[in-house]
Amino acid sequence: MANENTVLAQLLTWTDASAPSGELLPLCLSGLESVRMRLRGAADEDDLRAVRAAAALALYQYQLKRRITGAALCDVKAGDVVLKSAGDPLDAAARLRDDCFREAAALFIDGDFVFLSC
Repeated sequence: MANENTVLAQLLTWTDASAPSGELLPLCLSGLESVRMRLRGAADEDDLRAVRAAAALALYQYQLKRRITGAALCDVKAGDVVLKSAGDPLDAAARLRDDCFREAAALFIDGDFVFLSC
């Protein structure tokens, strides 16, 4: 059965997050619970696609938290030289999250919609 440590291990394969695991584990648990709520009855939460979706969601939440607290700002200025970060980590995390959720779509409840006529 997947747990927050499984999700954390996947998250750490994507990033060298400098946050202590005590800060990441609650986000991993939150991501896992979110994915569990979306799973179809017969879907296996140990499926790598589900674990990757939970880890990507946790990484996105971590980057969002860093953005809100200002910790994600990593431009450095020394005299006339400004070093800018290579890209926006939040955007990268959002793309990764979306890709992982797309890969896991077959495991998720689709919402069973109904067309209504007047």
